[in-house]
Parts: sequence; structure tokens; C-alpha cells
Amino acid sequence: MPKILIILPRGETIRNFIYTDIVKELRTHYHVTLHAVKPNEPIWELLEEHSDELIELQPEKFSYIYKLFFEIFDLAHNRYMWSEAAKVRWEMRDVEANTIRKKAIRFFKKTVARVLANQRALVFLEQIDAWLANREQQIITHRNCLKAEKFKLVFNTSHSHARIALPLIYAANQEKIKTATFLYSWDNLTSQGRVVPRYDYYFAWNSKIKADFHSIYPHIEEQQVLVTGTPQFINHFNDDKCLAKNDLYLKIGLKPEDNYFLYSSGMSHHMPYEPYVVERIADIIKAIDPNLKLVVRTYAKDKGDVFDALKHKRKDIIIPNVEWEKNFQTPLESDQAFFIALMKNCIAGINVASTISLELCMLNKPAINVGYNPPGKDIYPYNYTRFYSFDHYKPIVDSGAVQVAKDEEEMRLFLEEAIQNTDNFSAERSALVDAFFEQQLGEIVKDNFIKFIRQSVNAN
Repeated sequence: MPKILIILPRGETIRNFIYTDIVKELRTHYHVTLHAVKPNEPIWELLEEHSDELIELQPEKFSYIYKLFFEIFDLAHNRYMWSEAAKVRWEMRDVEANTIRKKAIRFFKKTVARVLANQRALVFLEQIDAWLANREQQIITHRNCLKAEKFKLVFNTSHSHARIALPLIYAANQEKIKTATFLYSWDNLTSQGRVVPRYDYYFAWNSKIKADFHSIYPHIEEQQVLVTGTPQFINHFNDDKCLAKNDLYLKIGLKPEDNYFLYSSGMSHHMPYEPYVVERIADIIKAIDPNLKLVVRTYAKDKGDVFDALKHKRKDIIIPNVEWEKNFQTPLESDQAFFIALMKNCIAGINVASTISLELCMLNKPAINVGYNPPGKDIYPYNYTRFYSFDHYKPIVDSGAVQVAKDEEEMRLFLEEAIQNTDNFSAERSALVDAFFEQQLGEIVKDNFIKFIRQSVNAN
């Protein structure tokens, strides 16, 4: 059998490619070697079952010179994009430079970055990046291993937040082994760093992300970017992967006749005072109907104690534990079934400009966004309202599929509307899902990945 190497550099890629059986299906065509992070022993045993060979990813160890270069490279890319998300990133780093020394270093780096913030310079920096990286010892070691194995493809299942995967990709490029990556999230292109090193193939959620990619990286050929859909929602459409309503209610302590709203929290360092916002929303719900419940899904990748005070203070607000393995931020299969059930059975979902809005829409549930800052709180330099102008999220708002509450009174109106008629804006939700996902949902996505990986392996 031809051999392929699949890299699982973060916990969520295990959810995307192992829990959905994509890797299992690939093993019917290829000898599959997994290079993966090791969250815990049970998950490691699961990975062993899904691979022909399993190797633990080791932490990357780049030299100081390379790290300094890459930081300036990343800044230059950020200034070149200058999206709303990039501006916020830039501003946050300015705020973090809070001493004279830090300010001076920050000023120097920004000055250099501004000079380099153009397409020609960035393409040249990609070449410098590869030249520097390929002199790192860890990449030389990987080259020797890859040369011996004769892989037909090296597939990195997340292009972002996964520097641990990059030495293998640099090594594969040097050995002229074909490479592919999944453009991990719909916001990463305009909110995160540059996609490096270069790959032969890029898998995108939809045509808009493909177009965004080509606008940022015009030197990448059109045929190198393939629209696959995203695997993280495959199990949303599999009843066997969803907790039954009775089991869900038993788990969170609800009675069969109870109804609830679902609040999904964000990252606390981007959304200060969010527990305070949630408590006030709980009061609004209670004023509408004392029998209604509020369930809070805390952000799994955030600090675990953010909502502890609220949990102890307000016993009427249900805040279940999130069943993730903290090592490498890894969702457990049990949590996936639980979370899907939470969304499917709520009256409506509430969040601050989250991907969960898309998930609610695909499940035809009302999605209400908090479009105001915590009342009476000074949160500068943060701003909840700014998220709705971000390049990736603004089209969602403009679609009319989600309702953005500009203040607490409008939040109350939206909550009341959702209670009275959950089908309100159903047509807008359906239109958004059709346009955004382009019929690439459920098992179709699995089929796409199998097809395009096989196509990548067989391409000349």
C-alpha cells in the first residue's frame, strides 16, 4: 500500500479526523502513519487503533534567531492584511508593551514590519523563512526519517496554532514530498499569522475562504486550493453521535417539561466581564418567564475558573462541566455528543460573534448575538461590538440569519421573539447555511476529504 503521513498537531484535529472516521476510511487505501500529540492514554490507545504506525509529536525547538525573524515576519503579514481582526491584534500587542523597554522593542519591530508589509517582500520572506528553518537540527532529523519512509503525502490537519507540526512540513518540502493542509478555521486567514511553509494543496471550508486565500496569497495557483467543507460539523448530522434528549436532561438536572436558552461563552481575555453579562441575561430570561432556564456552555479552551463565582452565586444558572482533556485542548467524544444535544434541544443560542452561531443556523435554531459591552463596565481596550465588523463575521450579520442585540432591551425582545416563534428567520438561516457551506455538510465532507487526498497523492 502507498504510505501517507497525517499530522494531528492539536486536540481538535483528533475530533475532526479521528472521531469522524476520516482517517479510518483512509486506511482502506493507504498505510497511514500518524504523528500526533498525546493528550492522555485512552486517546492515545484510540489513535493506535486508527493508524498503522503512531509517533508522538515532540515540541518544536527553533533557535532564537529563527523565532525573532518569524515574529517580525508575522508582524509584517499582519500589517499587510490590515483586516479589522489584524488591527485588533496589533492594538492588543501595543497595550501589552507596558514598559519603556518593551515599548522600544515593539516600536523597532513595528517599524521593520511596516517596511516589509507588501506582497513582494512577504514572498521573499517566505524564502528566507524556509532557508532559515531548513538549517534547524530538528528539520534535518525529520528529513532523514522521511527519506527512509518514502511517503506519498504529508497532510497537516491544521495550518494554524500548530507550530509543533511545522518541522515535518519543512522537511517534507526539502525532500520533495507532496504536502497538504486543512485551513483550520473560517476566521484564521484574516485574524491569524501567515500560512507557512508552503504546501502543495490547501483544503478550504468554502469558495469564499478559497477566494480570500487567493487574495492574500496571489502567488499560489488556483488549482492548489480545494473546497472540501469542514469536518468539525460532520457528527452534527449523525443521530448516533448525539446524546438523547432524556439523557441530556438527566445529565444537567432538567425536568422533561423544562425549556432553556443556551449561552456559549468566549475567550475571557477578549470578552472581559462576560459572567456579568450572562448573569444579567439570566435576569432578563427570569423576568420573561420564571420557569425558563439558562444553560451556559463555557469556552473549553479558556481558564477553567472564569465562571466559578457565578456558578456558586447563581444556582438557577446551569453551568455544566466541559468534558475536554486539557492537554492539547482535546474534546472528548462524550462531550461532542453532549454539546450537539445542547444545541439541538435549546430554544435559542446566545453568544458573542462565535462559530457556534453557524452551528445553530445549520441546526435551524435561533442565534442571538450580544452586540453591546458589559453595562457600566470600562473594558478598554476591548470592545464586544468590534467583533461584528470582522471580515469573517460581518457577512453572517448582514445575512439576517443572526440577530445582534445592541443593548439589553433589544436582547429581551429577541429572547421573547425566539420563545414565541422559533421559526422566525428560519429562511435566512437556511439561506446562510446553503451559501456558506455550499451543500458541503455531513458525510459529504468525509467523502470530499477522501477524494481530494487521493487526488493529491496521485497528482503528478
